[in-house]
Amino acid sequence: MDDSLPAWSASQLGWNFSQKKFPKIDSDYSISRVSVEHRGAYEIMGETGQREAALDTRLRDSATNQLDYPAVGDWVIHTKDAQHDRRVLITEVLQRDSVIIRRAPKQEPIPQVVATNVDVLGIVTSADQPLDERRLERYLVTAFSSGVVPVVIVNKSDLNGTVERANYFRAQYPKLEVLETCGIHGSEGLGIEEITGDGLTVALTGSSGVGKSTLVNRLLGEDIVRTGEVRADGTGRHTTVRRQLFVLHGGGVVIDTPGLRELQLWDGSGLNLVFPEISEFVDLCRFSDCSHNEEPGCAVLEALSSGLISEPRISSYQDLSHDLEELRAQIELYERSKRHRRDARS
Repeated sequence: MDDSLPAWSASQLGWNFSQKKFPKIDSDYSISRVSVEHRGAYEIMGETGQREAALDTRLRDSATNQLDYPAVGDWVIHTKDAQHDRRVLITEVLQRDSVIIRRAPKQEPIPQVVATNVDVLGIVTSADQPLDERRLERYLVTAFSSGVVPVVIVNKSDLNGTVERANYFRAQYPKLEVLETCGIHGSEGLGIEEITGDGLTVALTGSSGVGKSTLVNRLLGEDIVRTGEVRADGTGRHTTVRRQLFVLHGGGVVIDTPGLRELQLWDGSGLNLVFPEISEFVDLCRFSDCSHNEEPGCAVLEALSSGLISEPRISSYQDLSHDLEELRAQIELYERSKRHRRDARS
């Protein structure tokens, strides 16, 4: 091992010793955290420094789906000694405290891990881009389904309309924390320091050009992440092309993620938390499988007609519910097709 390499303790990388014990491992192995994923190759950070890593053959062969592979944010056990290609071997992925998953942007219904072991999902938006509340709802469902605390970050607070947008979110989601930031005017008073530090892992997500990479640079105190030039209309360009984990000097960890053109849900368990005014009527419906469209005795439709639920909210709820039902049907068909192909080969 190169002693000149910088090293990070587990606490610096976000391990919470007050909540869980650190695993005991053989002296030939070490524990690090995945900072970058390169299509089967990895960069990891830990007490042995920043290393390049690959999967041990046993771990690779035992993986049954995408969720079994390491992802950015994972804690992994690996060999201390590098192999002939100068990579250490990852032999085990430790149990995750949280995992942010979306449907992969492919034709097959398979999951894609955005990041793991995240405490806070910072959903970055900006007043210089049109408000897309349907996209925000998808981010919120994904966060709650992943066991992560969502926080809306309205960036570029030097622009007109930022305060109005932040106040709109506060009115629509009174229990949701909403922060106003300005990433281009230095780290002091950035506005998001309260959700970083104390060993927390914060992942930043949002549409392209909202300034996520600029926020990361300000948190780091130096321009490490490449940012795009500003267009003539004042909007930024998308520059982040991979997920990457950074350790903050003041404590805590931040994960920068590429701007998502679309966010297809994979898990809908957080749906009722995003639509609490609707979920309280769902259990009152006459039929347990009520679609809330035209069934008799639908308590949701009755609440709609009484003005207790707004038309846009019920419409969005129905759209997301339909997407999740369609996903479940596609997964079932996909898994059945895979079984048939395996049986045919055998």
